[in-house]
Amino acid sequence: MILWAVCWTARIGRIDRIGQKHRDVYVLNLCYTGSAEEIVYGRLLSRLAQANLIVGTQQVSLLPVEPEDFRQLAEGTLTEKELEARAFEKLKEQRRRTESMEINPQELYEIYMRLDRLAERRPSPVNLAAIWEALQGSPYLRRLGCAVGDEDGKPVLTVAGIEGVPEGAVLTVSRELYEQGLAGDGRRVHFASYGDPFFERVLEHMNSFGLPRCVRRLAVPVPGMDGVEVVGYAAACREAGDSRVVRLILSWRDLENLQLAEGETLGTEEVEPLREKLAQLARKEFEHYLAAERIEQENIRAARAQEILDYLVIRDLLEVKARPCGADASFFTVLREVEAQSETREKLLIAGLSAETLKPIAEYLLFDCRVPVVSGTVSFLAPRILIRAAIDAASRLADGMKERKSELRLATVLARLRREAEARRRQIH
Repeated sequence: MILWAVCWTARIGRIDRIGQKHRDVYVLNLCYTGSAEEIVYGRLLSRLAQANLIVGTQQVSLLPVEPEDFRQLAEGTLTEKELEARAFEKLKEQRRRTESMEINPQELYEIYMRLDRLAERRPSPVNLAAIWEALQGSPYLRRLGCAVGDEDGKPVLTVAGIEGVPEGAVLTVSRELYEQGLAGDGRRVHFASYGDPFFERVLEHMNSFGLPRCVRRLAVPVPGMDGVEVVGYAAACREAGDSRVVRLILSWRDLENLQLAEGETLGTEEVEPLREKLAQLARKEFEHYLAAERIEQENIRAARAQEILDYLVIRDLLEVKARPCGADASFFTVLREVEAQSETREKLLIAGLSAETLKPIAEYLLFDCRVPVVSGTVSFLAPRILIRAAIDAASRLADGMKERKSELRLATVLARLRREAEARRRQIH
């Protein structure tokens, strides 16, 4: 089968999909030297390379052919076979670099296993099994007429006396019984889990009662996490020798062999130490989440700082190119000149950047920009990858401006670059 798609709308997934019977799928992207397609091809390659750094190796859809390769092919100094060999060698190198930054499957499996073991060491404070155990052992439910039994060895709870639940409704935690139903009865069996209306109504009924005076609910907010709180209970209890002690209840397991001091009242002075202990536990439990939020904010600042640097770098390069032709020159014409210059050099000198602008963001930058203490300007050699990022940033900015490309003037884009850099600077602070 042959799929012919206009321009750059082709999608390999339209032919290389589940169910297709061909082992090899060939994708041909037509590109002429010196054409718009060559520019698009180069930009797509750059963006694919950046994407690979984030999401890892992907299915190859574009061979890494640079503009210089196109020119050599057109001039006859490079054959098609040599070009293909060079491209595949670049692909191998890309894979090697990417794989060196990825977690291999075995390491990933071990990480998941460690997380699983960690979850086992820190079980939930209460789960459905614990709730079912509490319902089965509740003297109150028995007084209402609820009955605990089994059906072929599978536990059931027949509900009675609870508003909103039909008399004789059956709950179970046995999936097999839930799927098969009661033999010869015809009644539906409800699974005792969240989402079942009868089970949830039973829980609502049980939660409608207030706490005894010897128990106080404690809730402490988690600093830095809006709307998140950790809940525990302070309970006055009787222990051996009829001594009175106040316990902090955090899970179902803490209720084992617990004897409440019924009829007694908890005082504020008894509760506050437990509230402070609960707050300490909350801070410790959520410290990793809070660290993640701080890291996220740092990453956002770093991204904005990098955007500022991109705008400053491309503005400097454009202004240098604009001197002989004037600020009224076509933006995209000047940008292509900058792009061509970057293809021939590993580094370009960036001079005259504002030290006052760079100083607050220098710590967030991926590239080393040494900001002098005295001088008001910064000069440094920008590597090609930074130049490419700056060119892409300017291209995206220009593409978003509501002007025809042929009519977009350099002065207009330079002014926009200044405003955008200033806006990012304010966002960081």
